[in-house]
Amino acid sequence: MIEHFLALTPVEAIQTGEIKPKGDYLGTRGYIPGSVLRGALAEWLKAQDKASQILPIVQQIRFGNLFPSVSEAVWTLPFPMTAMECKLHSGFREVPLGDARNAGHGIRDSLLIALAYAELERSGARFPVPRLLRCTFRDKDGKPCGGRMERVGGFYAKLPEGWKKVSIPRAVQTKVALSRYRRASQEQMLYRVVALRPQGVFVGRVWTDDPDILDVLREAVQNMGVGALTTRGFGTASLRESDVRFPTIDKRLRTFNEKLREVWHDLAELTKQVGSSVSDEPEKTYFSVDLLSPAIFTDPSGIPTLKLRLQLNGTCLEPVWWATQPVFVGGFSTAWGMPKPTALGAAMGSVYVFRIEQTENEIIPALKNIETQGVGRRSDEGLGEILICHPFHEEVMLV
Repeated sequence: MIEHFLALTPVEAIQTGEIKPKGDYLGTRGYIPGSVLRGALAEWLKAQDKASQILPIVQQIRFGNLFPSVSEAVWTLPFPMTAMECKLHSGFREVPLGDARNAGHGIRDSLLIALAYAELERSGARFPVPRLLRCTFRDKDGKPCGGRMERVGGFYAKLPEGWKKVSIPRAVQTKVALSRYRRASQEQMLYRVVALRPQGVFVGRVWTDDPDILDVLREAVQNMGVGALTTRGFGTASLRESDVRFPTIDKRLRTFNEKLREVWHDLAELTKQVGSSVSDEPEKTYFSVDLLSPAIFTDPSGIPTLKLRLQLNGTCLEPVWWATQPVFVGGFSTAWGMPKPTALGAAMGSVYVFRIEQTENEIIPALKNIETQGVGRRSDEGLGEILICHPFHEEVMLV
């Protein structure tokens, strides 16, 4: 399948749903799941009396998620779980001029340090000090901050003029519930709807070999809207293809291993201070699989798990290092009017690192195929969208 970038511009507020904390409160996610686009396409085909074509058409396209962005040409990404910021002064250090007041001590990634530390320990290395990450920002007098580092979430964009956290503000509307019997307003029954304001743009990927399906998808979004409550004024939007320039897999893989070798060498030199004898650089190829959406995994016996296993060039791989947390995966099909099956999933931002003896050039075709297909179950709905060697891992935290 061919990768296509899409840009969705909201005209009205968008409500994409999430777990309900209480019955009279409808929350929303901060991005547009691929399942929302998939549902709009199915609804449009159903409205055109083409219900029999839903399955054949949907099987020819795989949906990714659309994340809030600052421009149609910029693909905003979720932070990996290994991204960290200073607890005392959070935020990027290098920011666009207009965001100078929001500048902090910087956001860095801890994956390569944690990976090299763990791999060196497995090889028998001893460290003179424990792995403890603190903020290394220095003020005008050269005094280090030393603040504790904590995980950062949300979405970010890398712009020529600096880094930027990206989010769409939310709005709350109070509505009157309707009686199921009279189809009129129900006394003393109110509920609140939280939705994303019609601002900015959402950018993401879909995969298909048939460009005509993109035209049908564009018609579906413009005529049916996206998300929930489209019959009550929500979800009106426009959709078009976007020209996004993003590093290729081979470049991301090469940079990932180059940075790992640098970090590995520095930590290896540290272990030699206490007499450890270890290799100065990794002897195998490493790559990360980063979840851009929740994913549903099962072990070989069919039991739900948070651990990702891969089949790569005939080799079964298990992660040598990973960071994840559980999340509830569910939803509602507006096309069929039925709830979707619920499952335990690995959360967006989860990181899995694999080690393989084959060279970078030997595994690139297989990695491209994995990124196109996604991982886990129900990947056609937008679940299991991945990015091989997330670019933010290159922003190595200073030791």
